[in-house]
Amino acid sequence: MGRGFESAAITEEGSSLNIWVDALILDHQASGIGQYLRLLLEHYCRRYPEDTVTGIFRPGMQIDGVNTVEAPEVHGGRRILYEQVVLPGRLKKARPDVVHFPDYQLPLARRLPHTVITVHDLAAFVRPEFFPQQKSWLKRTLMERSVSLATRIIVPSQATRDDLVNILHVPPEKIAVIPHGVKVSAAAHPDRVSDVPYFLAVGTVEPRKNFAGLIQAYHILRSRFADAPDLIIAGRLGWMYDETLEMPEKLGVAGHVKFLQYVSEDILAALYRDAKGFIYPSFYEGFGLPVVEAMRAGIPVVTSSQGSLAEIGGDAVWRVDPESVESIADAMASILQHPDAARDRARQGQDWVQQLSWDKAAAATRQVYEAAALGG
Repeated sequence: MGRGFESAAITEEGSSLNIWVDALILDHQASGIGQYLRLLLEHYCRRYPEDTVTGIFRPGMQIDGVNTVEAPEVHGGRRILYEQVVLPGRLKKARPDVVHFPDYQLPLARRLPHTVITVHDLAAFVRPEFFPQQKSWLKRTLMERSVSLATRIIVPSQATRDDLVNILHVPPEKIAVIPHGVKVSAAAHPDRVSDVPYFLAVGTVEPRKNFAGLIQAYHILRSRFADAPDLIIAGRLGWMYDETLEMPEKLGVAGHVKFLQYVSEDILAALYRDAKGFIYPSFYEGFGLPVVEAMRAGIPVVTSSQGSLAEIGGDAVWRVDPESVESIADAMASILQHPDAARDRARQGQDWVQQLSWDKAAAATRQVYEAAALGG
């Protein structure tokens, strides 16, 4: 293991910090981790203006309040190569007090001191079949090494903390559970996205999200209710999505299932506003940002009973077994059959999400930065 850089000074608790952040995950169609990074740093910079926060971005990307250092245009394997080979040299010259890697991986060839990583989930360990084989292997390899080298680790849920402890044997005292906040929605587009009623699902189209199971459940729902709302799935294509995209045609519901892929913030806000219900039967999540966004929007929510999703919403949501399409269909039917109860749960959901705040997340992250800067 090569020798790492030393920070400019060991920072005393309470003093200002010089923080660098690997922001290469961020792009113009930012989904889960990109949204996390943007919202966390925007609130952090407003709350701690005395700190200097510098991000390493792709060309054309920036975050309000964060100093921009531009990297080459890198994607996928090229991004990982840049982070592993080039980035350590840039950080050695910068000599920050803390370096935050928000996407689970550290440079491995040269050990860096005073590092913080965010591990959002351990999906590649818990459900490796949901990834292409090489992608799954790379995620496991990088994460296993990175969590052992990091000074401190942030996770968004108790479920992810438990997975780190039980699967990768990370000392619990090294981990901070910091739930995500819930963003203030963009001004919704004034027009309706759909002329007919619909259920909504949001997320990258990949096997872990269980959209194939959702479509099967929707097929069952339409066999019970000929006038059931349509199903709209909004989210860019990820990987191993062919089965999901082909499912509506196979089941004869293609005229009622729409894939919108990536949508702008104003369109997403309009989708939440007008939906009959939000359905998110994921097999495994580290947190579940779309669920809290839907709850904040005041619509009924159906979500999984497993993992971190079991921590969200209390009694305000319908919980389903993601392995059972009948369970998912039953919950969707309940929203249609019991509109008063659905409205009550939606109001409870709006109350529940008040406890989540990106400002709180920024304050808790500052404590982690301080601990990492002090070296322990």
